Amino acid sequence: MNKANIFMAAGWVGLAGIAIYVAGSLLFEAVAIPVAGASIAVFSCWAMLFTRNADEYTRGLWTSAASLAFATLLILFLALPFFEGVYDGFTAAHEGIDREDVKQDISAMVSISLAIGAFYIGLFWKRIRGG
Repeated sequence: MNKANIFMAAGWVGLAGIAIYVAGSLLFEAVAIPVAGASIAVFSCWAMLFTRNADEYTRGLWTSAASLAFATLLILFLALPFFEGVYDGFTAAHEGIDREDVKQDISAMVSISLAIGAFYIGLFWKRIRGG
């Protein structure tokens, strides 16, 4: 099996890992199933990292996926705390809650999860469009 085939197979395995993560998060209370799905998706990214330079096509797929994931992280790291602060300030003002009592509602893992999802969206968008 050559590097390009490993890259392509890792893309599908990672997509299956994301599907397991989403299904496990929605259907089960146990944490083990979503963690297993997320681990599969991350390890597939590692496999694709080490085989990304197999040929020009896989390099192009990797570049588009990594670019979309990076752009997602930049947008989320700037916009997500801002929108959460605006929402918390708005609700605290209308409900008469002291500002010091407002807690963070959105977990930091949301940005990472969305970036991994954006990576696979970029990967398969480029693959579907013919790269």
